[in-house]
Amino acid sequence: MVASTSELKTLFASLDGDADGRISAAELRAEFLKLALHCDAEEERTRGLKEAFGMYEMEEGCITPASLGRMLGRLRNGRGIGECRAMICRFDLDGDGVLSFDEFKIMMSA
Repeated sequence: MVASTSELKTLFASLDGDADGRISAAELRAEFLKLALHCDAEEERTRGLKEAFGMYEMEEGCITPASLGRMLGRLRNGRGIGECRAMICRFDLDGDGVLSFDEFKIMMSA
């Protein structure tokens, strides 16, 4: 991806914390630390979501209406198969009737 001049100016301005027209080593270090902390937090979130996703008794590596129903039953929040299909349909982006991990991540972010 090639950034436009406008995008580069915006990026530069965001890094130039004291607005002196230069980016100091301290400003770069601060931005790097923010980025590193964000990456660590994102990795931790993904790990937690994978663990939650794995709690479902899955068929073919996806959450099916039946596996959703079983999990909800264990949580004492049972639903019928039709309700489970409707819940899955809301986040089933590819229309295959099941939730993949990527679709599950989107659902959990909603």
